[in-house]
Amino acid sequence: MKDTAPLVQMLLDPAMTESQRHDLCATAIENGLYSAMRYHPDTVEVERIASTMPDIYPIAGRKPKKDTPWGHKVLIHQHINVGNGPDDIRWAFSDHETILGLGLDQVLNVPVVRGEQVIGTINYLRASKPFTEQEQTRARLLAACLALP
Repeated sequence: MKDTAPLVQMLLDPAMTESQRHDLCATAIENGLYSAMRYHPDTVEVERIASTMPDIYPIAGRKPKKDTPWGHKVLIHQHINVGNGPDDIRWAFSDHETILGLGLDQVLNVPVVRGEQVIGTINYLRASKPFTEQEQTRARLLAACLALP
């Protein structure tokens, strides 16, 4: 696991663009797919603003999350979502067939919270290897850095 202090320093550099920040987050935790979403509370949708698989998960794609267990957990209650295995992927995502078809069956979703409001999420998916407590802590720290104006 990489040392987190240099990552935080880089994320807090005001010269970094949003795209550069997400590129850094994408390499901070081992994954098969990294994405970042902007939250639209008025419609309870998330809109993709970063993706390491833009051919399959393009920027600007939206997903409705109103009245979904995942939306309540991550967007409303501001809890991280850690899933292990196909059943957890099916529980969380309407596009579970695509995700599982890519061989991704582990998930870590972290709300990005500014003040008391969720403004987005960062999301890591990968195959077979569950996300550790250390990786979950790192992801929370990355999300906190991204929440800063």
